Amino acid sequence: MPVNVLMPQIDHFMTQGTIVEWLIKDGEKVKKTEPLALVETQKVMVEVEAPISGIFYKTQSVESTVKVGEIIAFIVQLGDDLPIKQEMKKSIVKPEKTTVRVSPLARRLAKEYEINLSKISGTGREGMITKEDILSYKQGVRVTEADFDSSKLGIEEIIPLVGWRKTMAERMVFSMQNTAHVTTFAEVDVTELRNLRKTLDNSEDLTKRKISYTSFFVKAVVQALSMYPIINSSLIDDKIIVKKYFNIGVAVSRKNGLVVVVIHNADQKSLIEISKSIKDKVDRARGTKLLPQDVRGGTFTITNVGMFGTLMNTPIINPPESAILGVGTIQKKPVVINDKIVIRSMMFLCLTYDHRIIDGTPAIRFLQEVRRLLENPSFLLT
Repeated sequence: MPVNVLMPQIDHFMTQGTIVEWLIKDGEKVKKTEPLALVETQKVMVEVEAPISGIFYKTQSVESTVKVGEIIAFIVQLGDDLPIKQEMKKSIVKPEKTTVRVSPLARRLAKEYEINLSKISGTGREGMITKEDILSYKQGVRVTEADFDSSKLGIEEIIPLVGWRKTMAERMVFSMQNTAHVTTFAEVDVTELRNLRKTLDNSEDLTKRKISYTSFFVKAVVQALSMYPIINSSLIDDKIIVKKYFNIGVAVSRKNGLVVVVIHNADQKSLIEISKSIKDKVDRARGTKLLPQDVRGGTFTITNVGMFGTLMNTPIINPPESAILGVGTIQKKPVVINDKIVIRSMMFLCLTYDHRIIDGTPAIRFLQEVRRLLENPSFLLT
């Protein structure tokens, strides 16, 4: 019997994906985990891998947009009789259509506002459409062609708001409309951190060289989260879920937009292992080699805008997380220490948190702990 290859679901926000390129031709042999296709999801470009070894046949063409869980190809296992392709297609049982999960209140509001539920991506548990999703959709601002100067048509570039761009836009608007954003700032003296990195770069141990600043930020955040676990939580319906695991998202800038890769179980990794994991996922993100699990399950996100020379920012929370840390650029500047003016390497940390869940006191204490660790980086070398 053939084994179906399905459109993967990257996270619970994703509802469909578009096939960008087939990497294997019909009738070719494939090995288990071998890349079969490039698929553009609502967040990233990922490779779909072969679930088994066998003979490959596709059922969808390039540029086809397919719902999550539907068949895009199949593989005939080696050793099985190989019927002709058309007969094989007939033997495949199409999966039942995915049932849209809607909360009772959301269904009532959708009916009241005459909203088509098929146009909404649920943000609740297991993709459930919630009251907040309905209200967010209802309050969305629609810009039409009438808002543009017709005399400029032909000298403007039109970029369709589809795929990951559309999803990112919807999630950011949802976050701003449904989360009580508060941002607090801390200035950090990272002189010792810069000195430590220089020392490591000159180490005879090659694994200690070129450890990025972001690796230190991840390590510091994990240690601080273990002390203030409410920062590592989500509000789902009427429950605050405090995560006892630490999956740290790292925002990665790419040519075609931003993506957040996730360092899973970062508390169980050494600084060197974190650095290696970040480099691996950043390289694959920029080379469209990400796997679905690379962007799933984040509990807290770090966005390092300092690499572009930005002094500070007020980042938007990445739902369903409850906090995000923005990191500014490192600058040498005069500061007063023991009543003397000295030159130190300074930077800003910007913590945005959901005030519905997180009070100011634990948020500030968390941020100050991150600051303390970065100013004493030897604590991060384990």
